[in-house]
Amino acid sequence: MAFNLTLGSFFRPWVVMMVLALLPFGSAQFCSFFNSGCVDPLAQTAVRFDFQPLFPDPITLHFGFDASASGKGEGPMTKLAFWLRYRHRQVDSDAVDANLTSEVALRVGNLTGTPSGLNNGCDGIWGPTCSSDFKSALRHTMYKQALSDEDYPKPLAAALDKMLRSPPKISCPSLMFDVDSIPVQEFAQERIPGQNVTVMSPGSGNFPWQVWYLDNMTANKQAVQVAVGIVSRGPTSNSDRPRSANDIQVELVCVQAPSGRPSKGSHD
Repeated sequence: MAFNLTLGSFFRPWVVMMVLALLPFGSAQFCSFFNSGCVDPLAQTAVRFDFQPLFPDPITLHFGFDASASGKGEGPMTKLAFWLRYRHRQVDSDAVDANLTSEVALRVGNLTGTPSGLNNGCDGIWGPTCSSDFKSALRHTMYKQALSDEDYPKPLAAALDKMLRSPPKISCPSLMFDVDSIPVQEFAQERIPGQNVTVMSPGSGNFPWQVWYLDNMTANKQAVQVAVGIVSRGPTSNSDRPRSANDIQVELVCVQAPSGRPSKGSHD
């Protein structure tokens, strides 16, 4: 589901905030492990971050996982899910001046540590140089594809696919791109003329945006893994070419789902 917003909203300055906490599940509804349409998280984390100017108020990245000791009968398995929540269904339509798509991706695997510091906790995982290098490499990849004749509906998904197939040489952990895939979800589309914005309805445990499974992964091993949220606002293939790579917005959010099944109840 999605809702269309065409009216602007007020601007409010915010300081970047990161909150790591167990959150109660969104409903008492039971979700089986192999039901990919929902998740009953064994552990869940939420982090608020700024994504201005399109979203004047902070938005929240939710990440959670469930676990099965037997999986498909061949060993342990975890079920991962993520979604975004918005405090208000309002965006700043005055920020719309091109055909842009906002997307969120979540990279999970081969990364441990404790989120802290700038870039929404990512600097504490791999240092500020890696954060800067990764964001720069992603911007330039998206910029190059915007200059090409390539047809791509999702700029972040296309760019990450390129980086997985041909990893850039950046000052980051050697296993940075050693994952099978990085799930991506678009959540806002800006279109001109008219300054129209179509925003995806916020997700929840009952309606997660992306769900996938990891074989041979126990709950304890999953709990120490750091998930990297990659959020972008970039040009689509039918957009005017950006003036430079710096016109493409990229944010990083590092999260770690704490262990322990949350109690049932409503949450944002």
